[in-house]
Amino acid sequence: MTDVIIKATKIKRRAKLFMFINKNLTKIPTEKTAVISDLFPIKKGNDWHTEFELLNVSGLIMGDNNESKPYVVNFYFFSSTGNLLGSRSVTVENIGRKTIKLSELMTGEIKEAATFSVFHPPIYDKTDMAGSFLAERGYCGYEYQNLGVKGYVHGNLDAVALVRGEVQPLGNSGLIPRFYTVQHCLRGPAKYEFVFTNPTSGKMKITPNISLNMTNWLAKESFIMNSLGSHTFTVDIKENEKAYVRFKSKLYLGRPVVFRISNDSMDVFHG
Repeated sequence: MTDVIIKATKIKRRAKLFMFINKNLTKIPTEKTAVISDLFPIKKGNDWHTEFELLNVSGLIMGDNNESKPYVVNFYFFSSTGNLLGSRSVTVENIGRKTIKLSELMTGEIKEAATFSVFHPPIYDKTDMAGSFLAERGYCGYEYQNLGVKGYVHGNLDAVALVRGEVQPLGNSGLIPRFYTVQHCLRGPAKYEFVFTNPTSGKMKITPNISLNMTNWLAKESFIMNSLGSHTFTVDIKENEKAYVRFKSKLYLGRPVVFRISNDSMDVFHG
């Protein structure tokens, strides 16, 4: 009986290797002129400020910020349903880093944006990219209730590409759902917000599961995101309580950005 179980386990593992291993998390753009970005979450409301640390990527790659001429970077803004709301241009001078306050860019139709992407101009004509693409996966800063202290988190993955002015999703998904377990024990009193984005070209269903002991899991109501859309799943943990959470989806990397809010403090990190 034991041999049968071992054999079945080996077959299952080999099947998973065949289906999941050697599968790219993201697609490769079809044109070498493409530039890549993540989909970065925006925290809105009177209690929040969102910033982005914009680097002089061209100067860093070329090895001298002073020799890098000012150039324009485009911020693209998306609604929670995945619609492109508009774009804003920011000039990067010959300095290493420039802090961008998102509230100053989010005017007019962009006020309702839930995520954004950052596209630098391509530099393949300046240096040999060796088949690589210029990508922005930098750091977002979030401040809560004007505390004067920010939490930072970097990009998750290469989510979208800009090809000839068109935004193209780069995320991959599989045929069979898998679980992504958040590598953090939820402890109260706190409110946890799990922010997901959908970098794929189709709709994506995600089912949260919560457990008190990592053994018995309770499935919560599923939610569906459009292509390039986003969604926030919230969990309230009471004082002296703890819990664990995992998410079932067909995403190759169903890893959320996590906000932990407790009293007058906050933290932000990858799940």
